[in-house]
Amino acid sequence: MLLGLWTPMVAVESGSMVPNMNIGDIIIVQGISRTDVITWEEGKARGYRSFNNPGDVILYRPYGKEKLGVLDIIPGILGIGSSGDKATPIIHRAMRWVEMGEPMWDGGPPAPFAGYITKGDHNEVIDQMAGRILGVPNYAYIREHPERFRETADGILIDRETGLVIYSHGNTSYVTDGISYLTPVRKEWVIGVARYRIPYVGYIRLIPEMIVDWIRGII
Repeated sequence: MLLGLWTPMVAVESGSMVPNMNIGDIIIVQGISRTDVITWEEGKARGYRSFNNPGDVILYRPYGKEKLGVLDIIPGILGIGSSGDKATPIIHRAMRWVEMGEPMWDGGPPAPFAGYITKGDHNEVIDQMAGRILGVPNYAYIREHPERFRETADGILIDRETGLVIYSHGNTSYVTDGISYLTPVRKEWVIGVARYRIPYVGYIRLIPEMIVDWIRGII
């Protein structure tokens, strides 16, 4: 169990961290139980940098969703199931920590709970701004179809079929998309901290998923 994780390596699958992490890079991750997270704000004040910018890059499960595996993908390809309840972990920089009720950005809405504000180095906006409110939930439907929804320990409901997220803030409930829209990243969702980068080796790991995407496109 190297660096506190049973599987301490992940392959980068998107360009959100370019140029500091590129598609196909392998990232060595230290388990969160073995380290602390230094945010961009803290790193800038202390002169601490990681992957060319202040602060740590963290690997986290969006909304606490479970990791998407090959066995989850296959039913969706065959049209006999869905994997909306699961998601590939996100590897983005921890920008700052907010407490519940603090604005998530200057002039932004209050955080529904405490957590990290995160951002891809190549992205223009933080993760908490990247998404949409699609509407308000139909709780009568949710009560009638409890098997369709999974509730996290944080009280967030995840639609198993679509992956959409339902959460309450104050007296209002929302249905949202995006990887962490209007929700900070709770400590419990953080898998680990990125420590080292091995350029492009991850393409070997990504090839099977590229083939799956190609087959899905044909179907």
